[in-house]
Amino acid sequence: MRRSSALGNRHARSARPVATLNPGGRAWRFHLVRVVLTLTFVIVVLRLGQIQVLEHARYAAMGQEQYAREIVVRGDRGTIYDRRHTALALNEPSYDIGLDRSQFKDKDSEDLREVCRKLARVLDQSAASLLRKARSRHSFAFLARGVDPERGSLIKMMRLRGVQVVKTSKRVYPLDERLAQVLGFVNVDGHGISGLELAFDRYLAGQDGVSVLQRDARGNPILSTPKQERKPGHDLVLTIDHVYQTVAEEELAAAVTRFHAKGGMVVITNPNTGEILAMASLPSFDPNEASRYRPEAWRIRPVTDIFEPGSTFKIVTLAAALSQGVDRRLKRVFCENGRFRIAGEEINDAKKYGWLRFEDVFVHSSNIGTAKIASEVGKYDLFKTARAFGFGNKTGIELPGEVTGILRRPTDWSDFSVLAISYGHEVAVTPLQIAMAYGAIANGGKLMQPYVVSKVVDRDGHAVWSNRPRVIRRVLEPETARHITQILKMVVESGTGRKARLPNAVVAGKTGTAQKTLIRRLGYSQTRYLASFAGFYPVEGAEILIYVAIDEPRPAHSGGEVAAPTFRNILSRILDMDKELRERGRPVPPRAALASTQVIPDFTNRKLVTAVRILRELGITPKIQGQGAIVRAQEIRVPESESEPPEIVLTIGDFPPQEEYVEVPSVTGLSLRKALLELAVRGLEAKVVGSGRVIKQEPAAGSKMKVGARCYLVCEPVLPVSVRAKI
Repeated sequence: MRRSSALGNRHARSARPVATLNPGGRAWRFHLVRVVLTLTFVIVVLRLGQIQVLEHARYAAMGQEQYAREIVVRGDRGTIYDRRHTALALNEPSYDIGLDRSQFKDKDSEDLREVCRKLARVLDQSAASLLRKARSRHSFAFLARGVDPERGSLIKMMRLRGVQVVKTSKRVYPLDERLAQVLGFVNVDGHGISGLELAFDRYLAGQDGVSVLQRDARGNPILSTPKQERKPGHDLVLTIDHVYQTVAEEELAAAVTRFHAKGGMVVITNPNTGEILAMASLPSFDPNEASRYRPEAWRIRPVTDIFEPGSTFKIVTLAAALSQGVDRRLKRVFCENGRFRIAGEEINDAKKYGWLRFEDVFVHSSNIGTAKIASEVGKYDLFKTARAFGFGNKTGIELPGEVTGILRRPTDWSDFSVLAISYGHEVAVTPLQIAMAYGAIANGGKLMQPYVVSKVVDRDGHAVWSNRPRVIRRVLEPETARHITQILKMVVESGTGRKARLPNAVVAGKTGTAQKTLIRRLGYSQTRYLASFAGFYPVEGAEILIYVAIDEPRPAHSGGEVAAPTFRNILSRILDMDKELRERGRPVPPRAALASTQVIPDFTNRKLVTAVRILRELGITPKIQGQGAIVRAQEIRVPESESEPPEIVLTIGDFPPQEEYVEVPSVTGLSLRKALLELAVRGLEAKVVGSGRVIKQEPAAGSKMKVGARCYLVCEPVLPVSVRAKI
């Protein structure tokens, strides 16, 4: 009993805690739930606080992005004009087509494919290429840039999901390939890539603006609000004349075709200011479709390409020789009949010349004669003169990519170098360097810095940057420059540049025929040449200088046969358009010269045949009006143009002249021809005994004779002094 009681008590004690645990467990769970709810509430409150306060801007932007997007709007790029204010590079309205991929479930959705298919039909592109652009890792991607207004407007009206049509502008070059390398081009973002577009990008580029594009639930734009105004770029005004440029490019293309050449270059400058009036080179490219061409076509060859100039470089030797007075010491040069070996090398001429006058060495472009003159000059003075003309240095033009050329220092010359360099070998130059060197001769001895940009102006026409003529240095004394000019004039009149001659226009210039170096070994090619000609007009007070280089012409390859006629064609067309320039350089006609320097006799009441004979001896053909044999009146008519000779008008009739007496002139000591002319002017005739010079006349000078009467003249031959002494 006692044990069971004890057992029962033990069970009772063990069961008591069980009865008391249930209420306690429920309380603990309730407490736990309350704690969790409290923590959750605190977390939610803190998170809401974070969203509302700390990350308000972020989430506001995310909300904004659901119905609005900021679009960058490019500022209009500045226009490029020529000197006549003709637009060479401008902007046309266009559209950029973009796609907001957030409007589609994923990048492989059927809706996205359908949009690309519809756009492809309008843009003339494949749907696959558009889909590749649409699958860009960015949520917004441009599918097409620079779309023309017609297609852009059509796409806008289609209201395709996620498609945004942004109005912008497209760079256009209305002259296509004209001046392409100089102008350069821009990329799809409107940044300059080459040429002036690159060099003056900081002025041309406009300031981009920002617009907020609001959209509806389908992603279609419903409103565009400017957020930041865009600003246009500045305009460029060039020294280029697009008319000259067109002439240069057309004649260059014709020459390249005619002579089956690899390419060519033309530079036209004003030698007095350094302004570039035209700069052309072939092969060229169309900047409107620049990506279709290789980068080599983008080069501005007149400033980036170098070559051995050949005989056009002889002006350096000529200038150095004249400055040192070599022409006075070496009045005649023996040119070795076309072949001369010296210092282990051989120099050849195109023709076999013996003795030539100093000037004729350059007129006929003798390499041998030039080399001999250079040996008198010496290598240090030859180098000094070449450097003074600008060779071996950049010209300083504001175009990208200009090179210095190659002019080694005299310490690096071999014994033969001074001879080779004298006629344009062992030296490399750019076409622009040659043009500026000849400009220094044309303007009287000053080397000018070339420039192609006249000024930069804002949209109100105010200049924000401008250029001006700059003299780099004086290369020659004016008298030396005039002497060289006269020799260059002779080159065109009777030397290697005869095919550069123009009727009624005096031109000075020099030909060049340079063998190109071999590609894979030392030496010169016998089949590859660079033919060139540099010339200016007018000879006195030159206003235009033209340099022409034709690369690898065939079968003709000399500068006189290839480049000189190209120069002539360019200048002829320019003068046909610029009548004032033609008149300023026109030579004075012989008849006009005679009329302006000689007294025209009065032929009134003289016989017509006598008047006509005397006038023709003076180089004048009179205009005759009326009928008869006697001059009744005489008139000198001065034309409007100073270049035309005055006109002598004789009015004739049949009435015999009244008796008239004239004074007999003194003709003793005159040649028989001059004596007869003096008598005829006064209406007198003569009976002549002997020939030569008049030693006696009857009647004596000062006597009065009736018009038409005959004088008596005694003449004898003029004998040399030595013969007279023996007699």
